[in-house]
Amino acid sequence: MKFTFAFFNKHKRKRKKIILKQSGNYLLSIIICTVITVRCNTIVFATNLVDNVDNNIIKEAILSNNLLLSKTSYRYNKVEEKAQSETIDYSSTQEELAMDSVANNYEKNVLVFNNVDNYFCNVISETKNYQKLNVCGVEVINYSSNRNIDFAKILAMDDILFEEDDEVTMYTTHTSESYSNCPEYSAPARTLDGRYNMLSVASCFARNLNIKNINTVCSLNPHDYGEYNSAYTNSRITLASIIEENPNVKVAIDVHRDAIEDLSFAPKLDIMGYNVACVMLVMGIGYEDEPNIYYERNLKLAFEIQMLANKIYPGLFRPMIIRDSVYNQDLMANSFLIEVGATGNTIEEAKLSTRCLSNLLNIIYNH
Repeated sequence: MKFTFAFFNKHKRKRKKIILKQSGNYLLSIIICTVITVRCNTIVFATNLVDNVDNNIIKEAILSNNLLLSKTSYRYNKVEEKAQSETIDYSSTQEELAMDSVANNYEKNVLVFNNVDNYFCNVISETKNYQKLNVCGVEVINYSSNRNIDFAKILAMDDILFEEDDEVTMYTTHTSESYSNCPEYSAPARTLDGRYNMLSVASCFARNLNIKNINTVCSLNPHDYGEYNSAYTNSRITLASIIEENPNVKVAIDVHRDAIEDLSFAPKLDIMGYNVACVMLVMGIGYEDEPNIYYERNLKLAFEIQMLANKIYPGLFRPMIIRDSVYNQDLMANSFLIEVGATGNTIEEAKLSTRCLSNLLNIIYNH
């Protein structure tokens, strides 16, 4: 039995549709839905689990089962067929339009790197555990064992160019991460309610990219429900499946929230009178004996995004983090992990950040 949860078509400013497809039959659905199928003792789901009497048995079964995923994961995908469906609201809020207005004032004919006269990399401080750098105005904290990353070479690489049909995929390794205004927690700063965790933020991100006419493939697979330590193993299955089945995917984004579980920590920026959660890129260059073959290309895109943000939304990005890890960024080029806000931010502030990120990617896609 194969399920595909789909929406987020390139809509060309029109309202599009959500459908749930099951063996050729179309079922009415909603953005965050609860769908459970039990097959060979494996529970596969894309869910908005809430605490009520009807869901308690289902939730207990899920949380006691480590086999959370299958290779045919629920995902947002392009859909051409006409079917009974739920309409997605592509209208923009006043806050979102304010974010757009800031980006629209940017001189789009000035490329991100072509106006950099000299690529510079200054080491600000260094200890046994990390080094702090200023790379062309981007703050970097390098926790990796490689203290000789050739940032000048990376920045001098050809700009990343995209075709009209190229797509962005996003997924949520630590799906249950949530924000300060989540109505209830299943654990500190975490919830299984998809309306308040990273499923909602990733869905909003995908919608905002669609508004900019960028196609998205957005996974609704939860990867840390029940077995937090297996989250990256689980999300790797999802991303590998998306890459295999969607050849037009050219960018992969793992959407997180800062892991610090302190409700007083809420990095934010005032943009046009609105609070926007600050974001942070986390990049994995691989291990000393097994480097990530894509790390330079991934860093190129990361710097392109953050250098552009420094021009359009200065202060939106926190220092970039580089670690001895892969975070699934070894599966394809142009991959990155982004932490949208922290525990103390509200989910509304986080969602507004995704509008800013969509504007940045839109400029990069179209320059």
